[in-house]
Amino acid sequence: MVLKEIQIREKFGEDELDSRLRKVRLKGFQEVEIYADADIAIKDFTPQEITERVFTPQPSVYRNGYLERVEAMNDLFSQQGIDMANLSGGVDYIAVDDEGVETEWTLIPPVVEMIKVNFDGFGLDYSNLLSLPLKNQMVFEGHRLNPDVRELAYDEYTRGLQTLPIICDGSHRIHSHREKGLTQKLLVIDGPQEGFPYYAAPKPYSEVKVILDRPDNGGKDKVHVLTSPGHKLLYRLFPSGGILSGDVRTPKK
Repeated sequence: MVLKEIQIREKFGEDELDSRLRKVRLKGFQEVEIYADADIAIKDFTPQEITERVFTPQPSVYRNGYLERVEAMNDLFSQQGIDMANLSGGVDYIAVDDEGVETEWTLIPPVVEMIKVNFDGFGLDYSNLLSLPLKNQMVFEGHRLNPDVRELAYDEYTRGLQTLPIICDGSHRIHSHREKGLTQKLLVIDGPQEGFPYYAAPKPYSEVKVILDRPDNGGKDKVHVLTSPGHKLLYRLFPSGGILSGDVRTPKK
């Protein structure tokens, strides 16, 4: 899809955004509202803070079709008086492609989730961070912890439980604004429900590389916490600039 036009349906503020986020569920656990009791805030991040403080589950971003699309979106939203780098709420909008096809989306600030990660001196250890429902489903469906996670090197974290800011959504927007040297607003979610860790192991943002094209079979450097086919059980289902808003959107009247 080549984005040609944006039609704004509704702009909403922090209270509505907070309300929608607290209804967010997990892909494999539809009864879990992962952010129901979390602290949710919009905070400014400088390019230096992004590089030095933030972690990402996939340290690759793609120029063609991804960063380029962010640029196109920036231009279209700017024409509507909306600065994508400085969202203080969200926008429901209709995207019109070059063939006139309309699709509905929701734009919210990129999301960073404060995630507990255990470093035991030999790498990452998720065994004590899993809830009983997750463990039971793993046993019932034959999933297990991914042994590749234990092979990842983290020189600065040798032992103990750490809380890391990990990008949950909007990585290409974050990188596009960082490339421009812009301070940007991110949604920081602190205190998600324990026992359901983020779906992939974190890597420092300083390791992010720009790749011209996304590989045909997707990113190759994402290390899921669980083995396939359960590797997507922990995915968060919330509205964003790149994901259909699904059932967290306010229903049409």
